[in-house]
Amino acid sequence: MHARKTILDEIVDTERPVTCICPESPVVCRKDSSIKDVLKIMLGKKYRKLPVLDKSGRLKGVITSVDMLNLLGGGEKYRTFRRCRESLRAKIEKFMTDRAATIEPKTSIGEAADVFRKEGRGFYPVADSGRIVSVVSEWDIVKLLKKPTGIKVYEVMSERPIVARGDYTVYDTAKMICRGGFRRLPVVENGILTGIVTPTDILNHFIRGGSKNLLHDATPLEMIMKKNVVTVSPDEDIFSAVKTMKGRRVGGMPVVEDEELLGIITERDILDVIA
Repeated sequence: MHARKTILDEIVDTERPVTCICPESPVVCRKDSSIKDVLKIMLGKKYRKLPVLDKSGRLKGVITSVDMLNLLGGGEKYRTFRRCRESLRAKIEKFMTDRAATIEPKTSIGEAADVFRKEGRGFYPVADSGRIVSVVSEWDIVKLLKKPTGIKVYEVMSERPIVARGDYTVYDTAKMICRGGFRRLPVVENGILTGIVTPTDILNHFIRGGSKNLLHDATPLEMIMKKNVVTVSPDEDIFSAVKTMKGRRVGGMPVVEDEELLGIITERDILDVIA
């Protein structure tokens, strides 16, 4: 039972089942899909996490964009990848996370929000007796926010975020992301924001033929990072941040004042204060 009164309770009936806010047709992959095919799904449909199903449609695990960076040279999974004679044709089941945590279809929106806050994950398959029904993410809950809250961005942003520099190599950045599990890294020079990089940016670079693996990729980060960064002011209401995130299809934004990076605000930061 979701008993605590929250901002979320004011904007939606949190007793409704979580399936009311889930996509009807979740994007998935099969455990015998190749690494290359899964990359195409992630990059083509712009999903950073995919449920992995067996031939009968039962949930077997989850694969993420960070997992992909890991196996392509950013982490310890590269050892397994290197031994695969098939390389990018290797089956994804060798690299997925087994026994993925799930949420049941009958779980309420409020209960799901509590799970996100307590467990710190950003995504759950919604499954019934092992069969996937949908998926639910932090963003599915955060985007329900429809009006100003009186809460300013600076009150909830993460200060002093981990950052990269434009002269970091793609390989060094991939390692940072894999070790920290980061969804995005602001790129700064002398405290001034110059760009942002995500796992997807590095995977796009890889798939375009930037390198055979990430292990020896010395491409400077400034060559692949996004330079026209979507930002938010510290004094804006978090509702304004959500509107911008929704319009620009991003899950987090650097918080900037006079070009100086003050922090970063993400869907998780917002979920923590509204749920």
